[in-house]
Amino acid sequence: MRKKGKRRGRGERAKRRTRPYPYEFRIKMVRLYLEEKYSTTVLRDQFGVSGHSVQRWVKAYRQRGTEGLIAKPRTGSKPKLTETVKRRVVGMKKKHPEYGPRRIADVLKRFFMVPVSATSIHKTLSEEGLTQKTKPKPVKNLAKPRFFERSRPNQLWQSDIMTFRLAGRNAYLIGFLDDYSRYITSLGLYRSQTAAHVLETYRRGIAEYGVPREMLTDNGRQYTNWRGKTRFEREMKKDRVKHIRSRPQHPMTLGKIERFWKSIQGEFLFRAQFDSFAQAVERTAYWIKYYNYK
Repeated sequence: MRKKGKRRGRGERAKRRTRPYPYEFRIKMVRLYLEEKYSTTVLRDQFGVSGHSVQRWVKAYRQRGTEGLIAKPRTGSKPKLTETVKRRVVGMKKKHPEYGPRRIADVLKRFFMVPVSATSIHKTLSEEGLTQKTKPKPVKNLAKPRFFERSRPNQLWQSDIMTFRLAGRNAYLIGFLDDYSRYITSLGLYRSQTAAHVLETYRRGIAEYGVPREMLTDNGRQYTNWRGKTRFEREMKKDRVKHIRSRPQHPMTLGKIERFWKSIQGEFLFRAQFDSFAQAVERTAYWIKYYNYK
């Protein structure tokens, strides 16, 4: 005789999710699973998503790329975007090709008071042929999952140096980024990458925002030296800042500020023309304010 399954109580039924997960959440779970090698058990414990859902999203991503992660509209549901909003989305994408669905959604909500999901925007852009299908990235062999984000501002800053060509010569951006907010606490543009310039940029940041508890850098000579303490390390000790150095051959540890370098290159440096180095310094400072606040 078959045993009857236990009926779920009202409280248990109420916990079931009735709305689909948003597009940005799905792609985040897929990338954590494929690129960061998080197990479904870890994702379930940390984000409350079932392993079955993660596996289903991964399969869809491998078959159709990011298109496969768009939630299918329910039958009979009303269109999410009006024609006016669609025209504004398409116009914004054509004016700013570097903007993704999430950024367009943020701009519409913040500056035009139009709440639109990134999923709806992605669908609209796909219909207009304004999206590019991304190839799934190869799986990386990482040793273990890495949850890496502080819980509030000024707990940890990341610092790095980026080299680029300006007027036929090397120029260097020295940056400090807050790990929690991704806010640029200090940035300097120089013709050389000396320890003195690193300290100048750091001191300018703490003068405005205070001293962080921890500092994450790579093993560049401006930050650390195996033969003794560098000026930067002595400054960290004086300010009682814990200095954390990334492992060699693991640049992804500084992933947040590396992503910022990509943004400032694609959205500003590759497009701008400067009459002089002094003008480059001035206009870069203006762009940082734009980045931090808009």
